[in-house]
Amino acid sequence: MMMTTKPQVLLVGRGGETRLKEILRLRATVAEAGNVPDMVRLLQDGAYDAVLCEREFSDGTWREALQELQARRVSTPAIVVSQTSAVDDGIEEWTEVLQAGAFDLLLAPSQEYSVLAVLEHAVESGKARALRAAG
Repeated sequence: MMMTTKPQVLLVGRGGETRLKEILRLRATVAEAGNVPDMVRLLQDGAYDAVLCEREFSDGTWREALQELQARRVSTPAIVVSQTSAVDDGIEEWTEVLQAGAFDLLLAPSQEYSVLAVLEHAVESGKARALRAAG
């Protein structure tokens, strides 16, 4: 992985994907939010390189979290985590997620190589966006 410092990742959801958390903690500093208001509070308190959002959680969905990020003009790449296992459903869901403005869709159960590849791409994309905005 090319990242030299651990990225700051915000994981939004009910925390049901334990394998994902294990993988992220190996390579990133992870903060967790159980709902959209917690996500907003954490985003106000600190900067994150990526936001990973479970498809559904106790009082919301990835779509509501993404809408809140967009309304607040948060440019941090958002990745939706889904339990979809069928290929056709995954393609349909991936299209829906991208059309809604998310950076990517990550299918669970999580494999280390796929999590790290998507995370690295999101972080580098966010850095490139920040450089273009600054200059």
